[in-house]
Amino acid sequence: MSNNVNNAIEKLSTKLRYYKYCMAALVILSIFVFFSTQGNKVSVGKFSFLDPSRVFLDQDSYLINIQELRTYLHGLEDKYPDSLSIYYEQINSGSNISVNKDLRLFPASLSKLVQAIIISKKVEEGTLSWDKRLATKPEDLSSDSGELYKTIGEKSLTVGELLKELLVNSDNTAQNIFRRHLDVEDYLKFQDQTGLLDLYNEKGFISAKEYTRLLRVLYTSSYLDPEHSEKILKYMAEATFHDYLSQGIPSEIKFAHKYGENVEQFIFADSGIVYVPGKPYMITVMIKGKDFSPETRAWATGLMKEISTVAYMVSN
Repeated sequence: MSNNVNNAIEKLSTKLRYYKYCMAALVILSIFVFFSTQGNKVSVGKFSFLDPSRVFLDQDSYLINIQELRTYLHGLEDKYPDSLSIYYEQINSGSNISVNKDLRLFPASLSKLVQAIIISKKVEEGTLSWDKRLATKPEDLSSDSGELYKTIGEKSLTVGELLKELLVNSDNTAQNIFRRHLDVEDYLKFQDQTGLLDLYNEKGFISAKEYTRLLRVLYTSSYLDPEHSEKILKYMAEATFHDYLSQGIPSEIKFAHKYGENVEQFIFADSGIVYVPGKPYMITVMIKGKDFSPETRAWATGLMKEISTVAYMVSN
């Protein structure tokens, strides 16, 4: 009786394995047929020298003609040769535009993104954990950006909570707490491992083009694990700051970005990935004003809106 039951179970198991293999093969075949019949999409395995992701994108996703935007931006380059740095790139095609590509400006809070990536890497390596609580010292408190200084007192927050404050609210108190857990070697290691050796010059200044490469590191998840790249980009998309480039992008379009301002250096900056369906692009705009007066900030805000509006119009 026992042998009969065992034999029956074995036969049933064999049939189930067979059905599973058949279903898996059917799914694979369906995917193959689907992508092989997608009009101007590339068939699976047909072009072995092409980017494998080309299978999933049709020709319309590769925006190449951006001459209208190029003409507009180069007009700004002639007008603001020493105070405006812009970089734009279509992610799928690589088509790009640089404005004053060698002009380097103070990064302001754009530097918080580098800090967020290094902190996330330390979590991956086990030096930190998202649940680890970091103590707050009186010298960490800052009212320059963010509201954390009002409520944190001498309490400790977790690394995960501080990272969210850093990116969503661009909080300077969170930045100062993290600074005590990083050193120069951490930044040099990051630049060496990502190949972003020209990110900063000797003064710590950046260009729009070099900074935009940082966005690609996140988008491709080439440095961090996918879950951590996703976490950072998600927080960037939840940023509470909606001036500058956000003004030219429809609210339903995701915009993962980091902005920066600096009163002493008269800096107004914004940088991020615009997730236009099928045609995502990266854009960084850095402006150095003549001062940080309300009038100058209003001018910089208006210029950002204009640039972003034209970039989105051409890219969509």
